[in-house]
Formats: sequence, structure tokens, C-alpha cells
Amino acid sequence: MKTPRFWVLFFCFTLSACSSVVQKVPFLSDKGSLERELSGELILGRPYLPEELPNADLFGLTKEMQLFAETSTADAKRSDAKAEALHKALISSTSVGGRGITYSAFDTITGIDAFERRQANCISYTLLFVAMARHLGLKAEVNEVILPPTWDMRATDTYLLMRHVNAKVFMPRPNQSFIRVIGTADVSDIVVDLEMRRYRPHYKQQVISKDLVAAQFYSNRGMELAAEGNAREAFLYLRKALLMSQEPSYIWSNFGSFYRRQKLLPEAEAIYLHGLSINPRDYTIMHNLAGLYKDMGKLEQSEYYQKRVRMHRNANPYYMFKRAEEAMEKNDPSGALVLIKKAIKKEENEARFYRLAADIYDKLGDTENARHMRDKLYQLSTIRF
Repeated sequence: MKTPRFWVLFFCFTLSACSSVVQKVPFLSDKGSLERELSGELILGRPYLPEELPNADLFGLTKEMQLFAETSTADAKRSDAKAEALHKALISSTSVGGRGITYSAFDTITGIDAFERRQANCISYTLLFVAMARHLGLKAEVNEVILPPTWDMRATDTYLLMRHVNAKVFMPRPNQSFIRVIGTADVSDIVVDLEMRRYRPHYKQQVISKDLVAAQFYSNRGMELAAEGNAREAFLYLRKALLMSQEPSYIWSNFGSFYRRQKLLPEAEAIYLHGLSINPRDYTIMHNLAGLYKDMGKLEQSEYYQKRVRMHRNANPYYMFKRAEEAMEKNDPSGALVLIKKAIKKEENEARFYRLAADIYDKLGDTENARHMRDKLYQLSTIRF
């Protein structure tokens, strides 16, 4: 059975990870300057031409979009009210005068296209909302969020750490340090998210530059095109992503996975290793390298990276949580309790951990600790971050 390969996508899902120890990249030899891989010669049969690269208007607005933003927020006077009114109008049903935009994990498109199609993934909706909010005079930016990882227990060493983007609107109030999430009672900066159920204020996040936004857009779209079998267009989108930003290792991870998909294994190896030299803690690349080396018959290298991924996985509280869930499914609440306690010790702000812990204590007949876990869960659901 072949080891699955993964790439970093922002349909609200991606792969990445972190570790407290930085190690040198083993097996990293001089692979040259990656000129052939970057030129496109192996894909196009010749170097690409600059005019062939995509040039999407990421924050573009049509007259119809401008009018929609203005009309839907006409009664809102404050900045926070405008942001909420705009978001509500975009996602509300057309039967009540809204635009009726719904979530779709597929097709990374511009804000203009999302408005026309009435469908968007997290990148596309963020581009749409930020462009409209700026038109209204709001200070809106793209906010990158690292979501907790999940694991597929059916496949060895398979993990997904989700990278996600949403919009952050800064309120014109001095000395504000809180983040307001639509639907709460806070009165500070606002986070607007098409998939709000995935978002928690305590997740690691940061506002990112327009170049990095563009790199993520083009990389995401490039991998979608690759999955559709359109190698030519996929390369051009991925190359544009690297021209916008070469800093994130996950952009190189996608580029390497694209070459691997084309069966250009030595080239994929060189790209993966370059990405890992940028970020030696990128477990997505390590996972992909383990599979690549297995395909290439380089078993020593494959085992090394498999071991690194396993070590990271086994120490991660979200993997412990997943194992605890599995233990409960096997009717082993005592084993599940050991695992969930470890998970909570490592991550004290994850509501799912306390919910599962309460269920475990219920199963064990420990009503006092079950109540204590639900008290913690209530505190997390009402706390202002």
C-alpha cells in the first residue's frame, strides 16, 4: 500500500506542525539551484514566459459588489455594526435579501468569482469580505489561523494540521487588546469567518501580508489544478506562488508534491529538501519525504523521516485526544482517561478535551469529576480572550 502524499491547502485544511527541537536536515546534499524545477522546462518542455503566469485580481470589486456592500450596511453607523451587517448580508439567504454565499471546500477563486457563484472556501470568502470591508472604510486584513491537527487512525503516521484564513477587522478604539468574535458580547476587534465553528480565539494566528495572501491563493489553486490533471496550469500557478513568497516551507512542500505527482522523483526530493532547509520542523515535508524515499527505494532515509513524524505525533495532545476517542469506542474508559489527562495537561484551552473527559468520567461512574470537567467546559465557552 502506497504511503499517501499530502499538500498544504487552505480549503481550511492543511498540513504542518511544530517541535521544540530544531535539527539539521540529514541527507541534504548539494542539489543545485533548482533552476530546472523553477524554470518549468520539465513540465512545459521549455522555460515559462512571464506573461504566462496568472495575475488574479484578488481584492477586486465590481460596481455590483460595491453597491451591495453600501446598501447592506446603510443602517449601520459604527464600524463594528458595519462589519457584522456586511457578513450577515453575504451569508444570509437570498429569500431575505442576502447574497446566500455558502461554504464549498473546492475551487480557490477570487472574491469577485465567489460573489458571482455564491460559493466560497475560506480564502475566497476572506478575499471577498476584506475587499468589501475596505470599500466601506473599515480596516480589514487577512488573518491566518493554525487550527489543531487531526489524525486518520486508519492510516499509519497520517496527520492533518489545518491552516486557515479569515478576516480581521480592527476597531477604531485605543488600547484594545481583545478579539471580538461575531456572536459574542465583546466590543473589540472582530474576526469574521465563513466557517466560524472551526475557529477559537486562542488558536495561534497572525495578520499576513498581501504577498503571502497571494502566495497562498496561487499555491492552493495550483494544487487543485494538479489534482484535476492540468499540469501546465498547475505549474504556472505554483511558480507564481513562489514568486510572491519563497519564505513559507509549505509553499515548497506543495511544489515538491506537484513534481512527485508528475513522477519526477529526484526533482521532488530536491524541492522537499529545500523546503526543509527553510523550516527543519515542517512535518508535512518529512511525511512526504518518507513516502518519496520509500518509492525511490531509499529505506534508510524513509525510516528516518517516518520516525521523526511518529515522535512528533505521539507527543501531540491532539493525537492523545484521538487515541482517547478510539479507546472509548473500544469500551476502554480507563485507558481513555489516562490519555485525555495527558492531553489536557499539554493543552488546557481545548474544549473538546474537557467534553470527552466528562463523558469518560460518566462512563466510569465518577459524577464529581464529570461535573468538574463540564464546569471547565463552561468556563472555556464563556471566557473572553
